[in-house]
Amino acid sequence: MELAPHKYSFLIDHMLIKLGNYLRILGYDAQWDTTLRTHELILLANVQNRIFITRNTRLAHQYPAVNHALILRSSNPVEQLMEIISEMQLDTKSFLFSKCVKCNVMLDIVSDKKQIASKVHPNVYNRYETFYTCPECSTVFWKGGHVRNTCRKLGISTPSD
Repeated sequence: MELAPHKYSFLIDHMLIKLGNYLRILGYDAQWDTTLRTHELILLANVQNRIFITRNTRLAHQYPAVNHALILRSSNPVEQLMEIISEMQLDTKSFLFSKCVKCNVMLDIVSDKKQIASKVHPNVYNRYETFYTCPECSTVFWKGGHVRNTCRKLGISTPSD
């Protein structure tokens, strides 16, 4: 799996998956696994040199030692993202919408939009020139109104293309 072109990689606690999606939207490598228990997530974060993100304030008392953890205060995913952006001084612009939110891999630009004509609604196909695909799940992406709405919700600048 290809990592995001950022210096930070994250492992997300079970209760913070929406936050994980927001980190992927910003282009960060954010993993989670709902089948693993918290202590297994911590061990995985340590082995993979990831920052473990949680709201659990009792980590030190109940679980193995974490190499690097962020314990968030807010229960609101957007506020959680703002906490991490502030704490880690995250870049919110360089790789915005460059990863598949489902697969956590970098998107490929579609060189010839005819390749995706059957995968998007004709109105979308005619309205946009630039499309992206996920090399894992083949989902097609474009920077439409949903991108502006997400940026507004997250309080970040809208991408130029």
